[in-house]
Amino acid sequence: MAETVFTVNVPLRWGDMDAYGHVNNVTMMRILEEARIAVFGLPPSAGEPVGASPLIPLFEALHPGTQALVVENWVKYRAQLAYRGEDARVEVRVVRVSPATITVSYELFDAVTGEHCVSGSTTLAFFHAPTQTLVRLSKEQRSMLSEYVAAP
Repeated sequence: MAETVFTVNVPLRWGDMDAYGHVNNVTMMRILEEARIAVFGLPPSAGEPVGASPLIPLFEALHPGTQALVVENWVKYRAQLAYRGEDARVEVRVVRVSPATITVSYELFDAVTGEHCVSGSTTLAFFHAPTQTLVRLSKEQRSMLSEYVAAP
C-alpha cells in the first residue's frame, strides 16, 4: 500500500517575518501545527468544530474531553522561507501508528520557488482530561489510520 500525502496550504502572516525578511524559525512550528489541524481537525477538547471536515476523521471518533498532546516535535531547517505573502505548501503524512501514539511528518516548501525549506515530525498521545487518564487508540482507530501509512 502506498502512503497518503495530504497537501495543505498554510497562509503566512506579516508578523511571521523576522528582521532578516524570512519566516522566523519558531513560526515554522506553528505552520506545521496548522497543517496538522487541517488534516485531523480540532481535538474533541478544543470546543466546537470550525471549518471544513477533517481529511482524517480520527478526532471525531475520540470521546469528548480528549486532548491530543504533543509528546515530541522534531524539525530540520533546510532553507530559508522568504516572506512573500504567499501560502506555504506543507505535505503531511501519517508515518507511524501505535496503540498509544501517532507520528505525523511534514515537508514544507516555498510555494513560489518550490524549494524544500523544512522537514519535521510530531508524535501525539491522547489524554482524557475529565478522568485524567491516557487514551489508547482502539483497534478500529489504528486500522483506519494504518490505511494512510506506507507498508514497510
